[in-house]
Amino acid sequence: MSVELLVQDDTRFLPSGGGKGGGYSPFSIFHFQFSIAFSGLLSFILSLSSFAQHEYKLEWQFIHPESGKVIPLGEKGTVQGKLIETGELPDPFYGENEKEFTWIEHYSWVFESELKIKEEDLAFDFLELEFPSIDTYAGIYINDSLLTFTDNAFYTHRFQVKNYLKAGKNAIKIVFMPPVLYHRAAYDKRKSQLPSPNDVGEIAVASMSRKPQYQFGWDWALRMNTIGFWKPARLRTYNSNRLTLAKIETKSIVENRAALDLDLQFSVKSSEEYRVESELFGVFNVKSKEGKIKIPLSLSNPKLWWPRGHGEAYLYHDNLLIYNLKGDLISTKELSFGVRTSELVQNKDKWGTSFYFKINGKAIFCKGANMIPQDVFPSRVKDADIIKLVQEAYDANMNMIRVWGGGYYQDELFYQNCDEKGILVWQDFMFACAMYPGDPVFLASVEKELNFQVPRLAAHPSVVYFNGNNEVDVAWKNWGFQLKYLIGPKTQEEIEADYKKLFQQLAPRIVKENSYLPYVHTSPLSNWGKDEYFNHGTMHYWGVWHGKDPIEDFGLKSGRFNAEYGFQSFPEFSTLSSFSREMDWDLNSSVMKHHQKSYVGNGMIKKHADILYGNAFDFKEFVYFSQLTQAKAVGIAIAGHRTDMPRCMGTLFWQLNDCWPAPTWSSIDYYNNWKALHYQARADYENVAVLERTQKLGEEKYVFLSDIDTAFTSTVSYRIFDLSGKVLFENYFNINTKGRWNQEIALECQTKAYRDKNYVIAFSWTNEKGESEARTFYHEAKKAAKAERSAFTFEIQNIDEEQKTAVIKLTSTRFLANCWISSQKRGVRFDRNFEHLLPGEHIFHITFEEIPKAEDFEFFWR
Repeated sequence: MSVELLVQDDTRFLPSGGGKGGGYSPFSIFHFQFSIAFSGLLSFILSLSSFAQHEYKLEWQFIHPESGKVIPLGEKGTVQGKLIETGELPDPFYGENEKEFTWIEHYSWVFESELKIKEEDLAFDFLELEFPSIDTYAGIYINDSLLTFTDNAFYTHRFQVKNYLKAGKNAIKIVFMPPVLYHRAAYDKRKSQLPSPNDVGEIAVASMSRKPQYQFGWDWALRMNTIGFWKPARLRTYNSNRLTLAKIETKSIVENRAALDLDLQFSVKSSEEYRVESELFGVFNVKSKEGKIKIPLSLSNPKLWWPRGHGEAYLYHDNLLIYNLKGDLISTKELSFGVRTSELVQNKDKWGTSFYFKINGKAIFCKGANMIPQDVFPSRVKDADIIKLVQEAYDANMNMIRVWGGGYYQDELFYQNCDEKGILVWQDFMFACAMYPGDPVFLASVEKELNFQVPRLAAHPSVVYFNGNNEVDVAWKNWGFQLKYLIGPKTQEEIEADYKKLFQQLAPRIVKENSYLPYVHTSPLSNWGKDEYFNHGTMHYWGVWHGKDPIEDFGLKSGRFNAEYGFQSFPEFSTLSSFSREMDWDLNSSVMKHHQKSYVGNGMIKKHADILYGNAFDFKEFVYFSQLTQAKAVGIAIAGHRTDMPRCMGTLFWQLNDCWPAPTWSSIDYYNNWKALHYQARADYENVAVLERTQKLGEEKYVFLSDIDTAFTSTVSYRIFDLSGKVLFENYFNINTKGRWNQEIALECQTKAYRDKNYVIAFSWTNEKGESEARTFYHEAKKAAKAERSAFTFEIQNIDEEQKTAVIKLTSTRFLANCWISSQKRGVRFDRNFEHLLPGEHIFHITFEEIPKAEDFEFFWR
């Protein structure tokens, strides 16, 4: 295969005027803050010759180990993805096709590329081969000489290869070895195995492998151990050391002065002198140590970066020029940064042990969800997908996303979007639900990984916390690993010592060396088995799903910071159709059983759906009930957590998104359809909200809650309707909030006269800006007769093909509870859904990708 020459004599990066959003332009050189005298201008321009560099992007082919066929891959991709594209393998998501992919792990795979370079390239001081992501165990050869062997997919690999290359054609070969082949000998040698319960392969080696753990199988994912590149590989040629990282991080804020650090890292770990010019901070003459520079900065009266709901997520923008000792311009960098501090408070108090975040000295109640990878094939995730998912979280009023530890570290674009939107990021390190080695080779690999990731992530004001692992400690202490895996006392001591070396020594040391962010070795810090545990630290509450707790316990059992809890549902029908036929739409069909990866999944959904809504008439109604049940369960939890503030200071439900189409805990399915839960969360996460607090089914209380720091007066009104739409009672009053605060609303409908009646209660209130908000609830004391389909009509109006918007007008003569408008076309988005609709006209605004027709919509109601 060939390579593409990307950049020659790169003189694009010249200084420009600063300020927010400023960029480099050769036409704005005279606006550079540090004016360059005319006599020095010529030498400045000539210095760009040292900045000239070539960049080659490699294209690959691989050899099929069975047929010997050479298959072109392109710049990035995986064996599995390409074999799907060529038609040799089917869509792994469809039916039970996942089984057709297991053979790939039985072979090593040879990738090849041909790199053509010129004599002038060899004249450069440095020729660097860069792999942003190589997945995972791979021997790299250049012209049949072994360059290196990689063992970690979680950091960028860079190699100086000048001595391996020649003018003309160069053969690059990579031999990938799947984890099961690579670890087979070590696995067989161990007296007892490291517990890795989610690994569904023939031998469980997930925890021995530094690659995404979910690819070995999970209770919401298929097994798909990808082989290849998530991103393109490049060869770069340059003369002076190359900048690879620049970040400005806040050290402290004292008396209106922010102490900051400018950290620079270079590709070659040498000690050299540089001149660094910053538009915002001036000129610095510094010397690197092992390719790193730290420059103390100070900023008076800084404008702070705040999470959403607490102020502006303000970002500063700076332009850097970096010169070597000879005065040659060697690197430029445009970077943004936010001024903010992050403190984790874990103190003994009257309830137990706290766990909450202070941002810029202010305690923040965190509202959000856990994010998993967006696809089982990381190379398929597009920039637009990342931007869209962050927007979906923002649209649901979230102020925190937890990047979960069984996936992979997200792209820069994800964190940049969180920076801009004021969404806090809880960042796990990539370890989950298993016991990990502590041998020198494994620890050395992890050290490189964290030394790459921690400074990169700490550059973002949105990233406020590093968590060592997901459920490793709680698993060891509570999941019965010792008996299940026949681990003797001596090996138990070794595993515990390895845990300490990795999560309590190595990881915190690297965090401290590279950032000012808080770190804790694991989440959760408490298990859900005993009531007392809910009074201490982080909690992952799975007593309803994995235990026998009733659904009301979501609202009764509140931890100090609820980092995980959730309930499953089935996805939209258009999503179901993407992997199954309607004849498969049965809980007992082999396809539905195959896509349900939780050992209690379908039965647990049906158990609670039957309690709440009765036995479903058919599979479609079951899917509908599953989404209502999920929304009800998580809604009970959110209301319980938010009204428990300040004892509880965080609620992150499991989970935000999917990596394949299946029944899971997500609030958004694989094709970005909002489930009932996402609409529910949007309402429950409003800064000023009316919540339904459930401690016993049928005896709900309504609570007015404000997460606004300042006091304000809200005008609150409510009307109680019978199911015909008749107003039974109405009232309004003012609530004088006292900063962040909640108050139960005393209602007429909570008297004995209403207790046994079905009624709808519609609230409206004003928020801190004086804007009107509204929400409707349904009290169902006894099962009401369901309206016939003839009781309502609908039409699509105001179709705008250019803006891709339309309106659905629904007119009903009967009450429709939890009315769900389902689209058979993908890409249709509703402004609201799963609403309680009294008799009358109702307007729904939609956006679409393809103009929908009336027959594309299906309605479900109770």
